[in-house]
Amino acid sequence: MTGWLRRWRGRHVVDMQWRELQARVVAQQETRRRQLAGQSALVARLEELLYRHDPIGLNFGHNADEYRPEAETITLRIPEAATEHDLQRIVHEEFVHWFGSDTAGPEARYASITREFWEIYRESA
Repeated sequence: MTGWLRRWRGRHVVDMQWRELQARVVAQQETRRRQLAGQSALVARLEELLYRHDPIGLNFGHNADEYRPEAETITLRIPEAATEHDLQRIVHEEFVHWFGSDTAGPEARYASITREFWEIYRESA
């Protein structure tokens, strides 16, 4: 097989994998949107809170929606939280899920975010 054909086939496989990944991401986003029906205000409040506290350094001043997926998955898990500490564990677990443990850092990093969001959540319940 010639070099150019090998490179083309490799790129074709990568393109196919990329399209499959994109389709999965879009499907997951749609599933979350359906599951979060009626909770958009709560998601928006958490998204703003995460952006303001910026626990992993994604706030560049122009990308306010950067924490939307995390806000959505955290909001979906709120029913698991009986206490503020439960919520802090969930927030940390979601950041570990999305970014890995090194980037997410220690659970204590999320204490102030959780404290504020717990109050918001309790007021909205």
